[in-house]
Amino acid sequence: MTAPKPFNPARPFVVYVGPFAFPEGGAAARRILGNAQSLVASGYQVLVLSGQQAPDDEVHSLGDGIFLASTSERNAEHLPNLLRLTRYVTMGAKSRDWLDRLEARPAAVILYSGYTPYILQLRGWCRRAGVPLIFDAVEWYTAASPLGFAASPYLWQTEIAMRWLIPRLDGVIAISRWLEDHYTRAGLPVVRVPPTLDVKATPVGQGGDGDRLTLVYAGTPGRKDLLGVLLQAVATVDPNGERLRLDIYGPGPDDLKAYGLDDIPLSVTAHGSVAQATAMAGVARADFSVLLRRPDKVATAGFPTKFVESLAVGTPVIATLTSDLADHLVDGENGLICGDASPETVARVLERALAMTTKQKSALRKAARHTAETGFDYRRHTDGLRRLVEAVTCAKDARTKRTGI
Repeated sequence: MTAPKPFNPARPFVVYVGPFAFPEGGAAARRILGNAQSLVASGYQVLVLSGQQAPDDEVHSLGDGIFLASTSERNAEHLPNLLRLTRYVTMGAKSRDWLDRLEARPAAVILYSGYTPYILQLRGWCRRAGVPLIFDAVEWYTAASPLGFAASPYLWQTEIAMRWLIPRLDGVIAISRWLEDHYTRAGLPVVRVPPTLDVKATPVGQGGDGDRLTLVYAGTPGRKDLLGVLLQAVATVDPNGERLRLDIYGPGPDDLKAYGLDDIPLSVTAHGSVAQATAMAGVARADFSVLLRRPDKVATAGFPTKFVESLAVGTPVIATLTSDLADHLVDGENGLICGDASPETVARVLERALAMTTKQKSALRKAARHTAETGFDYRRHTDGLRRLVEAVTCAKDARTKRTGI
């Protein structure tokens, strides 16, 4: 096996920076990995500058042109709220100082999350260094109520960043059409990149065993995923646990009590928090994964990573249409669409799934995998990311020559 090549600052490189953990950091880390793979395929090295705590801040090769250094920005989680908030205000300073010690300047800095504190720390450095600053926009947080927003400093600073600070940066990578349109109207160069992964290297699952219809939910529901609606629909369609099986990865049995059911359906098994690989193995073994969301601002601005990952292993998705899912999910071809997120509608769709033959489910699996290959493999988005980096770099160079800053 060839030893990984060391980071070479003399070669073109991009820095991906933010308070995220990497390479084990949930959907955020998988988003960054997919984009990093696209950038490497377009000719750049990618240095991931993570805010996670680490024993050193050295550059470590992860192979295939991707490198990792950690700044330990996130070192205040154990502190009291007021002190933690004070530390949060200055987040990004260690990353800025780390960038300043680089032997050469990157082609671009891409910020994931971090929002106002990171932007305030990085914007000045990027301007002085002549390096474009791009924001990777993947969501737009909102509170459940105006009172909830008023009580959350985190939401204040996020709103400030999304509305006023990001439009003053050099470019945006948008995960959805909604975010693409928003920042295009603001006059920024934008490329739309959904969640991506190495589909070619992702094994295809075999689906259910044919005994009962196998459903799976994997993730952390929060306010986005309507897991309670799914549980109600399952209880209606299969009260005795004879026709289907629902495996849940993430929430445990005690977590399901919050959904107000007198009894958890017999067909439901809540596995609790598990490793990502374990959850994906469960998705690969299922006939369908299920993703139910309301069409609110959070769901519209984002794009569900679990949708992409399910298609990649060949598991069709039962879903409501939020974000850009209508561009990819075709009812009866690579999944099933719920017209709304009511338990009654979901129950009717589950009955459709139960009536499907083995041949029909096999055809859906093949189409699901094909959708992943054609729309969500990182190789499909290499040219778009390359053009964005080149465009903002040229614009920054021209502005520097014109203004001297």
